[in-house]
Amino acid sequence: MEFLVDGYNVIKFSEMFSARTLELQRDKLIDFILKYNPQGNNKVTIVFDCRSSNPYEADGYTTTTIKGIKTIFSEGQKSADDVIVEYVEKAQKPYNITVVTNDKGIFRRIGGKGAKKMAVAEFIYNRAKEQTRPNNIIRMKQKDDFSEISRELSDLWLKEDKQPKKENKNKKKKGNADTEFDITAELSDLWLK
Repeated sequence: MEFLVDGYNVIKFSEMFSARTLELQRDKLIDFILKYNPQGNNKVTIVFDCRSSNPYEADGYTTTTIKGIKTIFSEGQKSADDVIVEYVEKAQKPYNITVVTNDKGIFRRIGGKGAKKMAVAEFIYNRAKEQTRPNNIIRMKQKDDFSEISRELSDLWLKEDKQPKKENKNKKKKGNADTEFDITAELSDLWLK
């Protein structure tokens, strides 16, 4: 299985890839892929636009490796979209390719070619959360621990509330009549919520 990533489409999707230059944005995407491995154990290729305004420049693309990840830059008037579609069309087993983009035009163009389609959000969040799951479990355990403490404190507070009261009642105006209420009981009700 190979993931073919529409580079700038992914970068524009999330603020986590924002940077001053396109080069820094590309580096952030590559670092994210290396750190979180959203493609799992599968191969990944990132395709970026590098279009030229020169109409006489040959259309094509350049393949390179950046930090161990295969990276393709489109050339001439060819867009990254064109490169992705051509890549899928030329593949011997297009059903082994998953194209990651939110570009519906690319999805339409590769529709009958056999390649799988994946939205950027699924690639970034759903696939990468496998890598962050242990942190989430730790946070959840800490939250559960805090709720245990909250229950213990509430029980103690309510236990004290059941003991005979000394004149610590506060007055609360309700309409024209003065009504008494116990602030401890009110706060413990809030605490339990």
